[in-house]
Amino acid sequence: TLVKAMEEMGIGRPSTYASIMQVLRDRNYVEMQSKRFVPQDRGRVVTTFLAKFFAKYVDYDFTANPEEELGAIAGGHVEWKEALRQFWVDFKAAVDETKELTITEVIDYLDADLGPHFFPVGDDGVDPRKCLACKDTHGDGRLGLKLGKFGAFIGCSNYSECKFTKPLVVPDGDEDAESAALAIQPKELGKEPGTGRTITLRK
Repeated sequence: TLVKAMEEMGIGRPSTYASIMQVLRDRNYVEMQSKRFVPQDRGRVVTTFLAKFFAKYVDYDFTANPEEELGAIAGGHVEWKEALRQFWVDFKAAVDETKELTITEVIDYLDADLGPHFFPVGDDGVDPRKCLACKDTHGDGRLGLKLGKFGAFIGCSNYSECKFTKPLVVPDGDEDAESAALAIQPKELGKEPGTGRTITLRK
């Protein structure tokens, strides 16, 4: 069905469909479940970034137009060097527009746009962004997207005082309730008798 949709939109060619599907899997943008592609969090982050900062280049019509141009080049109707030159001029301009962006600006946008996905409100109505790890020590911490040298993750706004972090994943429906809760926040076990500090179980 995905190939059929690409055919209808004029994206790709029969000779490239297989490699496109393979790239989606190899980069962990999607996962195969019951013969269907299921978007993964890495794919969501990349798609959101491109849609915001390189909207023209992920537009369906734009993606289809180069395919038509390649056909015209193959037919001898368009000079290939001129086609590449024009593409590069436009693409360089788009890249130049993003040069002044800070990583913080990018992460803040992704955090706002993907917030409902990574921080869904549960049936209990508890704010899923509230950091329970630092409520007794550092005030009201807020969980959000962060970027480290190993990629994106979820962390507390009170970093570095609060060290709470978790991988950028959303608990799936197959996990039991306790595992899902631990993946989002520490589980409070009680108070340490000597100091009165909170003891938590973390996953």
